[in-house]
Amino acid sequence: MRKSIFIFVFALLSSLSAFAQANFAFEKTDHDFGTVAAGDDTLWVDFKFTNTGSEALSISDVRTSCDCTLAEWPKEPVQPGKSAIIRGGFKIKDKTGRFEKSIIIFANTVPAMTMLNLTGNVLAPAEK
Repeated sequence: MRKSIFIFVFALLSSLSAFAQANFAFEKTDHDFGTVAAGDDTLWVDFKFTNTGSEALSISDVRTSCDCTLAEWPKEPVQPGKSAIIRGGFKIKDKTGRFEKSIIIFANTVPAMTMLNLTGNVLAPAEK
């Protein structure tokens, strides 16, 4: 009898832990900077998210599609119900034309990978 109660409790706790997870809820995952003049600046945008899960959300890694794309993210876990920001940037120095760049986030979420997208168009210096 004790063994069957133990097995039941173990199975119940195991099934409940499968539902405990962290989840991203982004206000937006795409940002279009539009058309911008050439320059030495970096274009920045904040991607605000909330952890809608029941566990702390931990970002394990963030990768960008190229060296001209930047990302800043919270290094500490984001608790359930709390919000934070992932900041995305694109270096426009020596760039012209249309761009489409990505920020890839790896976290303890389902799915484990989330992608943010940056797009825009940098005018050639003579087109200012």
